[in-house]
Amino acid sequence: MWEYKIIDSANAGKTGFFRGRTVEQAEAYLNALGEEGWEIIDIDFQMDPTMPGGPTHFHGIAKRAKS
Repeated sequence: MWEYKIIDSANAGKTGFFRGRTVEQAEAYLNALGEEGWEIIDIDFQMDPTMPGGPTHFHGIAKRAKS
């Protein structure tokens, strides 16, 4: 059995994760999810082309084995 998590930077105001962060900050967040056992199975990044390296907006789905 799996459990799933929706990852959406648009929820930053409500849940405190990324909206307009750098690529490095996004990577740190995704690595933290990995340490919690989450595996990203689908993700869509949208980057601001006027600012190399960020800001980054994304949404996707992660899964991990249900305990």
